[in-house]
Amino acid sequence: MPNSTNATTVQQHLRELQTLVQDSLKHWNLATDSTAASALAANPGRLTNELHPLGPVQVGTLQRDYKEKIAAIRAICLSFAQGPLHQSLNSGDSSSAPAFRKYSSLLKEENTLDEALYSVKSSLKQCQKTISAASQDGIVKSDHLINTIRDMATELGLECYLDTGSRPESVLPVSTLTIGGNVIVIDIDVDGVGAILRVKVSYASEIHQDERIDRLLAHNLQCKCSKLLQKLPERGQAKEGKLAHLPDCSRDFDAFSKNLKALATLDSFSKKYPDIDFFHNIRSMDADLKELFRRELIISGRNLQRVLTHGHGIPMTHAVSPGPSVAYWASKEDLIDVSWDDLLLSIEQGANEKVKVSFNRISIAMEEATLPTAGHLPLSRTGFLLSEEDTFRLNTVPYGSIMNDQASVSPTTILQQPLKWIVPSADAAVEAAYVAVLHPPVIVAEDVAKQLAALSNQAGLNTTMSFHKDSGYLTLQESLINGSTEQTQWAITLDQGPNAMRQCYSFDRTKNDARLIHRIPFTHISQVYICTKLLRQQVVFNTLFQSCFQETEASDETKQRLAVILPGNGEDKHPEVSIVIQTPQPPNMILASFLNPYTETNMVLEIHIEPGTGMSTARLANTFGAGSANFAMNLNHNTNSGGIGGSSGSGDGDPQQERPFAVESETITKVLQTCDNIPILVRWILKRSLAWMKERHRHQNKMQTHLGRRASSYVEEGGILKRPRV
Repeated sequence: MPNSTNATTVQQHLRELQTLVQDSLKHWNLATDSTAASALAANPGRLTNELHPLGPVQVGTLQRDYKEKIAAIRAICLSFAQGPLHQSLNSGDSSSAPAFRKYSSLLKEENTLDEALYSVKSSLKQCQKTISAASQDGIVKSDHLINTIRDMATELGLECYLDTGSRPESVLPVSTLTIGGNVIVIDIDVDGVGAILRVKVSYASEIHQDERIDRLLAHNLQCKCSKLLQKLPERGQAKEGKLAHLPDCSRDFDAFSKNLKALATLDSFSKKYPDIDFFHNIRSMDADLKELFRRELIISGRNLQRVLTHGHGIPMTHAVSPGPSVAYWASKEDLIDVSWDDLLLSIEQGANEKVKVSFNRISIAMEEATLPTAGHLPLSRTGFLLSEEDTFRLNTVPYGSIMNDQASVSPTTILQQPLKWIVPSADAAVEAAYVAVLHPPVIVAEDVAKQLAALSNQAGLNTTMSFHKDSGYLTLQESLINGSTEQTQWAITLDQGPNAMRQCYSFDRTKNDARLIHRIPFTHISQVYICTKLLRQQVVFNTLFQSCFQETEASDETKQRLAVILPGNGEDKHPEVSIVIQTPQPPNMILASFLNPYTETNMVLEIHIEPGTGMSTARLANTFGAGSANFAMNLNHNTNSGGIGGSSGSGDGDPQQERPFAVESETITKVLQTCDNIPILVRWILKRSLAWMKERHRHQNKMQTHLGRRASSYVEEGGILKRPRV
C-alpha cells in the first residue's frame, strides 16, 4: 500500500526511495550494509529463490512506486533547470552572477548539513529504540510499545490518538492508544508497565465484529515473559518496588505489523472505492469455505482427517491473520497424538486458541494491484458459491456469470458433483487483487511455481517466473537442505546397539530450479483449491526429501554406554549402507537406490506422490548382477504372491527355487504413509531383509543337516544308494 507523501524536495524523495528499497531488501532477507553486501556478492546462491512475483514483496507495486519516485525527482530537477536561478547562473549578466553563485553555494551547504543532521537524527532514534527494547523497566517498556505501534499505524496512513488516565480496575495508570481509519477503529489498552489489557477492533458495520481478531492482535502484542518481576528497593532506600520484565521478553511486532497492514489495506480500499464493501467480500469467501467444509464433512462421515487430506481443507477465521484461512496439511509428527473428535469440536466452535496443531495454512487477504483482476460481490449476495438450491434455480446473474467448476471433482476428491460459482465482473477502475498468503512459505519446483503464477492472469507474471537461470542460484534440492552446497553426505542412525545400521545419504546433483513461494495472487475463490492441491503434493515431496538429510548423532552418554558394551576400543563399528536420492520428476517422484547388505542386491525404492492429495505410494524393486537372469521372473511371482520369500518355492526345498527377498507394495506404502520418512522406511526394509536372511540361513542349515542324515543311512553299490544289510 503506497503511503501518502508530502515530499517537496529532492532529498525527501531520495529518503523515501531509500526507505522503499531497504524495506524490500528486508523482506527479501538481503543485506543492506556494505560489508554484508560484499559477502553476498561473493556467494550469490544465498539470494536464492525469493526474487520473483510470488515472493514476499509485491513486485508490481514496487516497480510502480519506484517509477513514481524517480519521476518526482526528475520533475523537481527539471523545474530547477527551467527556473530563474539556474537561468541567471548561466546568463551573461556578469553583475548578478556572483550573488547568485553565492546563494547557490549556500543552498548546497544547507542541504549537506540537513542531510548530515537527518542521518544523525535517524541513528539516535534507532539507538533509542534499541535501548528501549532491551530495557527491563516496565515504564520504559510501556512507552516503547506505544511508540512502536504508533509508528506502524502512521506509516500505513492511519490516525493515532493517545489517552492516559487511571481506572478503578487497575492500580497502575492505563494508556489507551486509538488507531482510526475510514471504517475501522482499534483501541489498545496498555498499563503502566507495558502489559496489554485489551485490544478491540470496531467496524463501521457491526456484522464484521468478531472477538477472535481482538484475541489475535492481543496475542501478537502480549509480553512473552508471561509475568513481571518485582524489584524490591535496596536496604536504606524509601523507594517503592518496581515491576521489571525478564531479559528475554519479546513481542511479535512483525506479525502484528502484517496483521495491521491487512486491515489497513481493506480500510484504504473502502476510502478509495466507497461503493464496494471489501470486508463483505472477504466475509463471503469465509462463508464459502465453511460451506464446502460442511458438505465434505457430511459426505465423509465427519472424517476430519480425510477432509484435511482429500478435501478443500479445514477453514478457520482470524487464526493466523485477519480473515479466512484454510489448513491444508500437517506433518505426521504433529498429528500423531491428535484427538480428531476434540479438534473437530474446537473448529466447529471457532475456538482457535484450542487448536494446537501446526497446520500449513493459506490465508486470504487483499492487496493493491497494477491491473484490475478481482470481481466483487454486491451486498445482496453472501457468497460466491451457489447453494444446493440455487445450483438448479439460477442460470445467470446481472453482475457476472455462473461457472460450472469441473476441475473441482476427480476420483480422489470428496465432492463428486461439480461446484457452481458466481464470477463477478471485474471493475476496470478498481486496482485491487485477492492474494493467498502461505503460512509458512513453501519451496516449490519451477513447474509448480508457473502453475501458481498462472492463476492471477496478470500480463508477464507467469513469464517472469523463469527469468533467473544463473548457475549461482540454489537448486530445489539445495534449497530443501538449507543451502548446504559443500556437504556431500549425511549420516543417519536411527538405532543404537550392536545391530544398528548407519544410513549415509547423498543426492543426485541434477539441477532442478526452485522458488520460495510466500503469496499467490488469484482472481476467484475457487482457485484456492487449485493452490491447495498443488501445495499438498509439493509439501509431501519436501518432507520426504528433507527426511534424508537431517543428520542424527548419538549423545555422549549413549556413546560411553556403547563403548562398555561393544568390544574394541569404543570406536564406531556400525555397518553402513549408502543411499542415493534422485528426483527425476519433482514433485511427483523420489527414487532411493542402495545396496542391501543382507540380500546383496541393489534395491530401488520408488516413491510416487499423488497430485491433489499428496498421498505417497512406494514400490521396492531389486536388481541383480550377472548370473541372475531368472530374477525378474521370480520377482514377479513373489510380488504377486506377496510377503517375504524366506523358504523354497517347492516342497522338496530345492535351493535353486528359493524366492528372493520381496515386499508387497501395499505394505511398503502403508509404512511410508504412517511416518512420511524415508530413513524410517529404509530401516524397516533392512530389518525385514535381515529377518529374511536369518530365515534363509536357518532353512539352508536345516536342509544340509537333513541331507547329511540321509547320506549316512545309505551305501553306494554300482552307483546306486542301497540300505546296508544288518
